[in-house]
Amino acid sequence: MPAERKKRAKRDGAAISETSRSISAKKRQPYPLPSLSLPPTNNTAINVKVLPLPIVGKGLGRGLTWTVDERPTEQLRKGTSVKLFTDVQTSGIGRLSVVSDLRRHWVTFIVVGAAQPCNLRVPIPWATLEDLESYTHQRHYFSLAILPPPHHSFTNRSAFLNADDNPYEFDIEETDLPSFSTRLETITNDY
Repeated sequence: MPAERKKRAKRDGAAISETSRSISAKKRQPYPLPSLSLPPTNNTAINVKVLPLPIVGKGLGRGLTWTVDERPTEQLRKGTSVKLFTDVQTSGIGRLSVVSDLRRHWVTFIVVGAAQPCNLRVPIPWATLEDLESYTHQRHYFSLAILPPPHHSFTNRSAFLNADDNPYEFDIEETDLPSFSTRLETITNDY
């Protein structure tokens, strides 16, 4: 009998060990946030809460793409210093560089300051686009990729319920439209 109890205790201990390992693995974030290491500047870095799991690939350029989870204290734009964080991690300071992807409801910026390529996907209402990007978004809204859908905080707003309407407006000077159109044609014809 004692040998049987030893086997049962060993078997039960192994089961508990396996269970606790699988639970801790589920809590663990599989991809650490990038180690952003730009020196601090006079501008305050904006804390940006991101989803715990990045997007890998899917036509978003090189590296991991982190998605903004909660509205930041300021709209994000090129040149903004950012600190990415989740419930359990913080990244350090990086800077939003250029737009690498533009979709109906999201804009993706390249983040500089990381050893590996890194991107940040931001809902359009929480970003400030430059004039040409605003014009491109407004003019080509219906040909931009519809996925991913709007951020969950916008899904029940009436402006976002009709796929046939563009819920975004940008302040673009009428006098700038011809030059934006020419610049956009030049860009698209070169590629």
